[in-house]
Amino acid sequence: MSLVQSRVKRDFVRVQGDDAESYLQSQLSNQIAGQPVRSARWSLLLDPTGKFVAAVRVTRFEDTVFVLDTEPGFGDAVVARLNRFKIRVKAEIGTLDWQCVALRGPGARATAVSLGRVASDGLVVDAWWGGDDAVDLVGATVADVPEVARCSDAEFDALRVAAGWPIAGTDFAAGCIPAETGLVRTAVSFTKGCYPGQELVERMDSRAVTAPFTLRLVDDGGYSVGDAIGDGAVVTSVGGGKAIVRAKRDAAELGEPLGPA
Repeated sequence: MSLVQSRVKRDFVRVQGDDAESYLQSQLSNQIAGQPVRSARWSLLLDPTGKFVAAVRVTRFEDTVFVLDTEPGFGDAVVARLNRFKIRVKAEIGTLDWQCVALRGPGARATAVSLGRVASDGLVVDAWWGGDDAVDLVGATVADVPEVARCSDAEFDALRVAAGWPIAGTDFAAGCIPAETGLVRTAVSFTKGCYPGQELVERMDSRAVTAPFTLRLVDDGGYSVGDAIGDGAVVTSVGGGKAIVRAKRDAAELGEPLGPA
C-alpha cells in the first residue's frame, strides 16, 4: 500500500472558556483533565442512562479551547447533549466550520510533520486506532498534501474497514450501549471521575458482561452490507478484504473483536 490522502467530511464542535476542561472532564468517558495542548484522544459521549450519543475525537487546540469532531450528522446532537447539563459553566459550545484531510499509509505521520504548520494553524491528530500510518490534518482551512495521491471515498472506506475502525450510523446506531460500539478500549478511561452514563459502562466491565451484540472483523467472503452470516450476525461494512459484522454475544468464534492491529 502506498500513501494516499482523502478529504473527509466531519462535524466539528468547539468548547471554549475557563471551564472547558473541567466541564468536558465531567461529561466525557475518557480522561480530559491534563490533556496536553495540541493532542487528541477519542471519547464517548453518552446520555445519563449510558446510551450512546456520539463518538468524538477531543483535540485540545489551546489551553481553554477544545475541538471535538465526530461523524457527519452527529454534530448537532453533540452540541445539544453538552448544552443540556451546562449550568453555571464558563464555556461556550457551538458548531465549527473546519476541514479534515486524512493521510493513510506508510509515512503518513512523517509526511504530516514535514508540512510544518497546517494551514490556518490547524493540527495533525491521530486517526482510527493511532500509529504512524493514520493521521488527519484538521483546521479552518486545510490544503491538499502535495505529491500524495488522492483516493476515492470508496477506496478510503475500504481502508477504514480493513483497519477495523467502526463508525456511528453505519456499524452501530445512536442509542446503543457503549459495549456495542467496539470503541470502549480506546475511548473510555476506567480510572477517571464520574460522567453521565458511567454506571452502565463500569458495571459491565467489572462484571465482565458481554454486550448482547458486538462488532467483529472477518475476512470478506464476497459479502454485501446487510448479508447474514452464521447465527444472527449481519454485515455492516465491507472493504479492503475484510468485513465488519454485528454479531450476537455468543459468536466468539466469528472473526476477531475490533481493535488496533
